[in-house]
Amino acid sequence: MRLIHTSDWHLGMDYYRRNRSDELFRQVEQVCDLAREKEADVLLVVGDIFECRTKERAHETTKRLARTLAPYVRDGLYVVLIPGNHDDREHFRMMHSLLDLEGGERERVRVISDREDFLFEIGGVQFACVPYPAPELLEKHRAELTSAQRSVALNARLAELVRGLTAHLDPDRPSVFATHINVEGVTLASGKESTYWEDMRLARGDLPANVSYIALGHIHQPYPIEHVVPCHYSGSFDRMDMGEWEEEKCVLMVDIPPSGPAAVTPLKLEVTPFYKITVPSSGLDELPKWHTDCDRAYADLTIECAGGEDTVALRQRANEMFMCCVDVCFTGDQPSQILANAPDQPRDYAETVRHHLHDCYGDDPDLPELERRAGELIEEALHALTKNQT
Repeated sequence: MRLIHTSDWHLGMDYYRRNRSDELFRQVEQVCDLAREKEADVLLVVGDIFECRTKERAHETTKRLARTLAPYVRDGLYVVLIPGNHDDREHFRMMHSLLDLEGGERERVRVISDREDFLFEIGGVQFACVPYPAPELLEKHRAELTSAQRSVALNARLAELVRGLTAHLDPDRPSVFATHINVEGVTLASGKESTYWEDMRLARGDLPANVSYIALGHIHQPYPIEHVVPCHYSGSFDRMDMGEWEEEKCVLMVDIPPSGPAAVTPLKLEVTPFYKITVPSSGLDELPKWHTDCDRAYADLTIECAGGEDTVALRQRANEMFMCCVDVCFTGDQPSQILANAPDQPRDYAETVRHHLHDCYGDDPDLPELERRAGELIEEALHALTKNQT
């Protein structure tokens, strides 16, 4: 059997108030095209498939995922979806109805949502799949334990669950273990190792040894773990934020033989461009010559000013140039930012802010609170402008 191992899609997420659905679904299509090109039997998605602010966004995103997967599933691809810590459990329990696939297609899409789904078989290969552990594992102990004690107890319960589950695997047949979790000793992108106090995690000694391959999700970087059988994080399939701006992304092609360990091959993906750029104000208009993908890029810009420039106009030009400017800051000789950004009629900004909040968060139940806080900030800004202009 050949499978494509991927994780951490975060479909439906926003970044700097921008809905990233279109670019992330381009990545889904790229991954599915690779699965078709490499004649893979199974697409295994190990957690954090969705990240949606509202139920409406979650339903809309799930329907779009069904439309995207349908032609590949119709061609015979099996899809396994495992929930991660960003995936809503109630949403996952409704996934079969939300996916809205036809009979034959539905049978080839397995959504891991209930305990009885954890062990199954596809094409002679056994799968043992564990979602990111829900706190309900220790529901009866909730009131008895401190936060630290509860974290340790949850991890011990998780290790127990993994041992019990993989004990049911037939050792004479190939098998895959998949879960969305931190593993002891894995260093995060920040250079820091996660601890039991901050997140659920498995000790390396609790990883099963009686399988052909261990597929992991949760860490956004591809990361092989030293173990007696091949054990890998696939990493996310796109750059998710500016912290990943230089990272290469991939999926893992995993060949499962009738016996023995799997063979793992990384397949590089084309990714959404993220840039950190320092440029003199005089060279700002030249950027599209050097970055021909500005119209689909996220950018963090530092503009060096020589003196006398209109920073408002420079900021506006930068925002027109890139799909999304995550940040624009200025260095060098420049006028006060308060004065440079002061409108002729400062109170006009208040109405602009309110329109923006309604455009971006019209369906958010916290909109009234956002408006209240924005109003307070606007009053502070108006007071600062008045003070600096007198």
